Amino acid sequence: MGKITAQQYRQATEKAIADYQAAGPIETKLRNYRPVLIAHGWCAEVHRLAEASLMLLDEGYGHEAQILIRTMFETTISLHWLSQKGDAGARGILAEGDRTGRAAAKDMEKAFNLPPDLLDTIKNQPVEKTDESEVFRRFQAQCDEIDPKKELYSVYRHLCGYAHPSTTGAFSFIQPSTTPPGLLNTPRKSTSTIEVTAAMCVIWAGRAFDEMITGKPRKQFLRRLAREVGLPPVLPKISS
Repeated sequence: MGKITAQQYRQATEKAIADYQAAGPIETKLRNYRPVLIAHGWCAEVHRLAEASLMLLDEGYGHEAQILIRTMFETTISLHWLSQKGDAGARGILAEGDRTGRAAAKDMEKAFNLPPDLLDTIKNQPVEKTDESEVFRRFQAQCDEIDPKKELYSVYRHLCGYAHPSTTGAFSFIQPSTTPPGLLNTPRKSTSTIEVTAAMCVIWAGRAFDEMITGKPRKQFLRRLAREVGLPPVLPKISS
């Protein structure tokens, strides 16, 4: 297969979004449905973020779309991690949510006059600490369990340059070829990673969620789509 173009990646993304939206009711193959509920929400979010990113790109806001791409990539990795960990992973995610909720309540109690019943509800929630909750709270740990070579985390770190205040974002609005450097109101055009990253995410998130569904109804479609654009059809299994 020759060099894949941005348009081909985009077409693959659009096919995956359309197929996901047309999918019928699902039946989980897991007895405990907690991980499926979380995974469904994350999978839906990944597909909507991909669609929104392409809309921004069309309107000339590719720079801003990178922020959504970063969130999409992080959610995709977490979804794959959850699909591998099952109910233990779901318990870890819920435990981490309870921990951050309680920490936020304590901080807000110091700064704001919040209703006592709201604070009591949050602070009285039991907080469970598990091996999985400790991994989930550190995104790099999730990446390392899936990819010990740290290639996934390297992509994430690059995308964080668009989501956080950084030189990546700042220098996009500077024209370095002039003396003195020019100050721009719109970002310089650069090699876009939007199309390829969106394609990766909708394929990998779709496959991770499909593994949790009875019959894996989208497996063959997503494998064909991955072959069309030369992408791995699924992320590696976690060896544990």
